[in-house]
Amino acid sequence: MKTKLIISLLVIFFSAQLFGQENVRKVDVRLGAGLSLLGTGDMRTFNYENELNIKLNKYFSSSISINLGRSNRGVFETSSFTQGNLNIFISPFKNTGRLDFRIGTGLTYYNISDAYISSQYWVNRVLINNSCKFDNRNSFGYNVVIESSFLITDRFLVGVKAFTQPYINGDINSGAMLKLGIAL
Repeated sequence: MKTKLIISLLVIFFSAQLFGQENVRKVDVRLGAGLSLLGTGDMRTFNYENELNIKLNKYFSSSISINLGRSNRGVFETSSFTQGNLNIFISPFKNTGRLDFRIGTGLTYYNISDAYISSQYWVNRVLINNSCKFDNRNSFGYNVVIESSFLITDRFLVGVKAFTQPYINGDINSGAMLKLGIAL
């Protein structure tokens, strides 16, 4: 009898903990993919993003993300970049419901590599030789982000993001992406 009472109390105690934590998800992970225009050379790039978000309160949240981008459409033969972002967001309509519209800004750092043909040697309309050059550069910048996400279920979300990222060296990266996420 005593064992049944202890087991019943433990079940009630742990159940109360579970129900008390319902809808308190403050952390989510988002994966995004989209297109951007990399301003140096007007390269149309495909971007992939991994992002970790933390809700600070009902109006503010922060995120850290890593982006990868690649392009072979534009002035260069190919361009690719790796980027890290640290952002803070404000949700003017609160981030407590299913829909979260937010505006943010933050810091960004990226490394970009461009490859282009520097010279070609032709004989009788036949390409005999070409030389390629590679440029690699790094720069700091800032982000301006407008994002909206919608919780499909209590854990899964879908969203869209528009962004622009001016860099100190004169580069700029602007675009949009679709995001899928899971609340942890």
